[in-house]
Order: sequence, then structure tokens, then C-alpha cells
Amino acid sequence: MIWLILILLGLLLFAVVFIRFISSNHDTFEKMSIDSPPTSRLLGNFGQVIKQGIFQAQMEWYSKYKDKKVYGVYDTLKPIMIIRDLDIVKDITVKSFNNFVNRRVIVEFDGPFMDNLLTIKDDHWKYVRNIMSPTFSSGRIKRMSQHLERNSQRLVNILRAKQERNENVELKDIISHFTLDVIASTGFGLDINTIENPDNAFATNAKKCVRGSPLVVLLAFTAPWLLKLLGKIGVSMFSKESLLFFTKTIDSAMESRKEEGEAGKVNDFMDLLINAEKESGQSDRGSLTRSEIHGQVILFILAGYDTVSTVLSFTLFMLANHPECCQMLQKEIDEKLGNESPNYDNVQNLTKLDMCISETMRMYPPGFVLDRVCSDDITIQGIHIPKDMVVSFPVYAIHYDPEIWPEPEKFKPERFNIENKASRHPYAYLPFGHGPRNCIGMRLALLELKIALAFVLKSLTPVTCDKTVYPAKLEKFQMKALDGLWVKLNVRK
Repeated sequence: MIWLILILLGLLLFAVVFIRFISSNHDTFEKMSIDSPPTSRLLGNFGQVIKQGIFQAQMEWYSKYKDKKVYGVYDTLKPIMIIRDLDIVKDITVKSFNNFVNRRVIVEFDGPFMDNLLTIKDDHWKYVRNIMSPTFSSGRIKRMSQHLERNSQRLVNILRAKQERNENVELKDIISHFTLDVIASTGFGLDINTIENPDNAFATNAKKCVRGSPLVVLLAFTAPWLLKLLGKIGVSMFSKESLLFFTKTIDSAMESRKEEGEAGKVNDFMDLLINAEKESGQSDRGSLTRSEIHGQVILFILAGYDTVSTVLSFTLFMLANHPECCQMLQKEIDEKLGNESPNYDNVQNLTKLDMCISETMRMYPPGFVLDRVCSDDITIQGIHIPKDMVVSFPVYAIHYDPEIWPEPEKFKPERFNIENKASRHPYAYLPFGHGPRNCIGMRLALLELKIALAFVLKSLTPVTCDKTVYPAKLEKFQMKALDGLWVKLNVRK
């Protein structure tokens, strides 16, 4: 039976590809007098991405067209306009934002995930964002910081135990467990302790959602139009079983909190969403539907799990390989925190820690490409952008542009001191995007990074070990070290 399904899917793939092939061509950018690299008939420029990896291909194109404001590539048969000029990036994300409200949505399936801020469009996005924005105010994030502190201390305890056993540590693995614990506590008020119990139901379902099927993920980038068709017969980029687990968990938590009233509040994301629902219902903004609440919480899980764990892992890895930077941070932590435990207020004073985090996100941006969809014809700085054109910002390549970042392959936190930041184009650094559609959880993510790093560095020193491979070699399609991020943690004296 499985072979019959695979054969039918193969025939469907061939038929759809053939139909699209004979009715499409790769002359869009030629007609617009915009340069583009050579294409293959079926894959466009995606064949180069498959061969070289997204990072190398992005860098090669960016360098090839260094004298151009924009250039074009083809994602199989879909033309994508790549924006190289930072003033145009600024115009698209801010000045002309109303013409570029929407992101490119690769997969549009029905279900609990699709009503989230990443995928919803136009007035629907503006409506939900308006309701959600107060949820991430500094005051409300501060009330959630207790969860970050508790889980950060638990992370330190686990790392100390590994040091006592003289074990090497693969950072991404253990820190992914830490970020799941943070998500469970800040999102649901749950203490799941994934670090010691990695097979709990919450963690298992979160990992299924994040990882997805390799074949489906590949189709999402090579043939998203086919994936939309397959969605009609139940093929999903995310585990439906896991999404159902989280929707049931969300519904149960919401009903329980509402019944308990003030006594049930634990200062987590769920409380803030319930408050947003109540507050919005008392104003002329309307309120969030249950589907919209499902979407925001599941996005909170997916984005918070991989993004924060990637940055936190790479930051500790870079500090292990740059002991002078690690010593600089530990000196700052000792001087400014003293005997105090890291918390919401005192980590705001750790300017050198900010610099190290920013430099890590420059070198290893979790969102290594950003895009928008043009809603109507527009001309920006002499560049005509037609309706429905996808415009893309090559974040990784911009972050490695030697004209903006001298010696971009080197870890130099001083790039982000006040003087250097002031002298640089503000849109040369794009880890969270810019403008109204930037990452709404940016402040919470940065706080989690600061508190966790301050806890670890206050007690431990990351150093290289015999398994350390530096510089890290990246996988082809994701911001992940091919050989892992291996270090040892020494207890500070």
C-alpha cells in the first residue's frame, strides 16, 4: 500500500511539474532588465542551493552582483527579487511598509498553526498584532522573568554535574532542552524539566513540530505549490498529532485559568493571552478567536525553541574559542552583579554581554533570509517592483559583507559598541527584521539569552575540548553546526 501511495505521489509530482514547466519560463528578470544567475529549466537557481547550500549560494550571488541594488533568482519557477541595497530594505520595511505587509507563506494549510503572526496577512495581521503587542511590553516580560531565572539555574546545575564527571558537552543538544523548559514555564506555567527528563510528552511533541518530515521540508522550499496541493490530502509540514497535543494543552490551560481567576495566575504567556483576550474584548479592537490563540502559542513554541537555542549555543561556543572575550564578560558580570543573582533589572547593565550576543547573531543569524510580498506595483529608488513579486533580504550575506563588517569571519564584539553602531547603516544588522513586522518576541528572546548567559558565566567558564571543531561548519539548509558545538565547562574559582 505504501508503495502505491508513493508511486501515485510521484506521478502527481511529475504531472504538476510538467504542466507548470511548459507554461512557465525564467525570463521575468530579463524583461525587467535585472541581472540574475544562470538557471536550470526545472529547478531555477535552487539546484545551486542544493549543491552548495543556502549560505554559500547566498554569498556567491551577493558578491557577484555587488554593484547592483537588486538582482533576481528563481526558487524553482518562482521569481524572487533579492534586495541588496540597504536603503531599499529600509524603504520596504518602514516607509513603504503598507505595500509590503505580508510575508511569503510557503505552506497555507488549514489548522491551528496558520492563524499566527508569521503567516496571517493584511488587515488580519494588523488586527492580531495590535492585540498581541501589549503582551510583550517590558512590564509583562519582567513578570515572566522568574521562569527564566529558575530554569537558568537548573541549566547551571546540569552543566556543573557534567563538569564533575569530566564530560564534554554538545551545546545545542542540552540547550535545546533548556529552551523547551523555558517555553513550557513561560508559555504554560509547566515545570517539565526536559534537561533531566527529555522524553516527556511536551518535549517529544515540540521536537516533532520543529523537525518535521525531511521530504516535506524539502518540498516546502523546492516546490511549495506542490506542497499546497498535497495539503488537500492531509500531508502537512508539521505533525498533526503534535499540533493536536498542543491545542488540547492550550484549551485545557485556558479553561483552568479562567475558572481559577486571580488565584490561577502564574505570570506566563498563557496568562498574558487571556488578559489580551479580555482587554481586547472590552475595547473596539474586538478579541482573539480560539484559533488565533492556538496560532500564537504554537508559534511561541516553534520560534522560541530553535531560535534561542541556536543563538545561546553559538554564543557559548564562540566564548570557548575566544577566551579573552569570555574573561571580559565574566569581569563585567562580577563587577556589575556582585553577589546578586542575574535578574531582569541587573542584566540590563551588561553592555559587553549585549555586544557578544549581537556579534553572535551577526555571524549565525537564525533567520538568515527575510522576505515580503509586494501588494501593488511600486517604484523605489528607480527599481520597479510589480504586484505579487516576492522581495527577499539576504541576511546572512549582508552580515558577512566586508564593506560593512571588516574581517566578517572574525568574532569581534566591539563591532557593537556605541561608536561603531553609530557609524554603520542601521539596516546592516537584521537578526529580528525591521519595521512594524519585525519579531514581536525580540525583547523576551534577548532577555532569555542575557539571563541564561549571565547565570552560566557567573559560575562556569566554557573552554575548547578534543571534540571542538572551529570554525563551525554549517549544514546546507539550516543554521546548525555540522560537527556539533562541543566544549567543556570548567567551574570558576
